[in-house]
Amino acid sequence: MTIISVNLKIYIMNNDIHSRFDYSGRGGLGIHPESLAKIALSEIANESLDQRFYNANLTSSIFNSLLTDELEYTIKLIRKELDNELAIPFFFEGAAPIIAEKLGDSWKEDTMTFSEVTIAVSKLRLLCQELESLYLKPENTPKSASKILLFTLEGENHTFGSYLAALKLKKENFDAHIAIGYSESDLFKLLEFGDFQLVGVSIGSETMVNQSNLITDRIRKNFALPIAAGGSFVTHHKALSRTCLDVDLFQPSPKEIKNLLKVN
Repeated sequence: MTIISVNLKIYIMNNDIHSRFDYSGRGGLGIHPESLAKIALSEIANESLDQRFYNANLTSSIFNSLLTDELEYTIKLIRKELDNELAIPFFFEGAAPIIAEKLGDSWKEDTMTFSEVTIAVSKLRLLCQELESLYLKPENTPKSASKILLFTLEGENHTFGSYLAALKLKKENFDAHIAIGYSESDLFKLLEFGDFQLVGVSIGSETMVNQSNLITDRIRKNFALPIAAGGSFVTHHKALSRTCLDVDLFQPSPKEIKNLLKVN
């Protein structure tokens, strides 16, 4: 078991590949800004991306750098843009989600191998961790903050979205935690002793729907906690999600969560 902890507590039960890679850039592909812009327009239409936080050319530059450059170079690229008055929310709430979405699409479309996508996502996560302190302030998580557990199901390949969602919740003064790849019994141990007020499940594809419903039903029976659903499947199939997922909230905003938990 490997546990990554920067400003955000993340529980990972399977082997962590994020810190072990050597990427020469071979096999990468260049991405035109229009390709990323199409995803951005879809995300904006779904209200999952604020259009103020999107710049196709810069996002394309970051994407291609993740594929072909050493991580240190990509970090320098971002910091240079920050010096040019780039707002850090653009990276976390605009560029990073779109890049992650494009990486997933590239794998589905067979334009990148699974290993190439895995390495690129690993570098993207490390880049985010490098910049977390600029996005989050110490006062973002007061001692009395409501605790939220976001988890991904066993066998789920889409985990980066949960990480970004947890960061955004921490920015809104929630004490957010992530459990990745936990077995049901280990997840229940976390819930039993973690004093969480809300549980969120990330669903990357329709193949995980039945598994999600089974475990959320058991969570509801054993812990009587409100449950929220998010992830790529919910983002792109909102109407279908409401008919096939047994949860209380769908991609709730921080304001909706605060109203549910009755916190300021």
